[in-house]
Amino acid sequence: MTHIYKKLGAAFFALLLIAALAACGNNSESKGSSSDSKDEETITYKAENGNVKIPKHPKRVVVMADGYYGYFKTLGINVVGAPENVFKNPYYKGKTDGVTNIGDGTSIEKVIDLNPDLIIVWTTQGADIKKLEKIAPTVAVKYDKLDNIEQLKEFAKMTGTEDKAEKWLAEWDNKVAAAKTKIKKAVGDKTISIMQTNGKDIYVFGKDFGRGGSIIYKDLGLQATKLTKEKAIDQGPGYTSISLEKLPDFAGDYIFAGPWQSGGDDGGVFDSSIWKNLSAVKNDHVYKIDPIGFYFTDPISLEGQLKFITESLTK
Repeated sequence: MTHIYKKLGAAFFALLLIAALAACGNNSESKGSSSDSKDEETITYKAENGNVKIPKHPKRVVVMADGYYGYFKTLGINVVGAPENVFKNPYYKGKTDGVTNIGDGTSIEKVIDLNPDLIIVWTTQGADIKKLEKIAPTVAVKYDKLDNIEQLKEFAKMTGTEDKAEKWLAEWDNKVAAAKTKIKKAVGDKTISIMQTNGKDIYVFGKDFGRGGSIIYKDLGLQATKLTKEKAIDQGPGYTSISLEKLPDFAGDYIFAGPWQSGGDDGGVFDSSIWKNLSAVKNDHVYKIDPIGFYFTDPISLEGQLKFITESLTK
């Protein structure tokens, strides 16, 4: 009888052991499924090209719209491909390691090779969005729909990185406040102009078209000339085109100026007697901007521009 009880006890123990092992196996599978589910989790994002199902945590992003590269880097998103202009931006020095240059931002073939899980493109840059959508989820963005701060918040919302955006914004506010105190003390209520030449064409910029305008006129609250305010801030796309003869009417006490592109032709503007007779030129209050560095409006570029603007106006 005792022998029978021992056998039953052994059998019962074996059954318990099998059940425990099965439970462990199920837990492992459950954990694996949970992990896989997290990796493959998606959200639906409303873009200019419709509702797009995108990865909640993108890991291989191709930013075909060069102006948005710095936004994704600030948010800690891995960018695997970006256009040539990105690699020419002096403020991205040391921030493009491991990123592939995809040329002018229109090549489908170069994007395919990078095996992206998310593509960011402008609606107007000439890339075939329908073809891109067959490669990976593609978000089309309208260039001037949001200002730089709102764009950062939008990308953060899209990628679930709101905490990183808020952290940068808080740090940015502190940097601006410190710079504002120094600059106001140096220039007071004197006027500031931002200009670029493209051949003989002269462009005067306001607060909404890059070139450091949002920093100078919005963040720092510096004064524009009367005509700059009327033609490039209160109306139009954020800039206005003027002739050489009109230059004195738009020129401020301090001028940030440069060619349209690196090594570009200034059409003789900076050698003209009209330019040389401006008070800003005579007082050595002209500061040459990098045309590519000041084209970008992302957080990384804004920090570089703020540093340059502050050093220029307080030296």
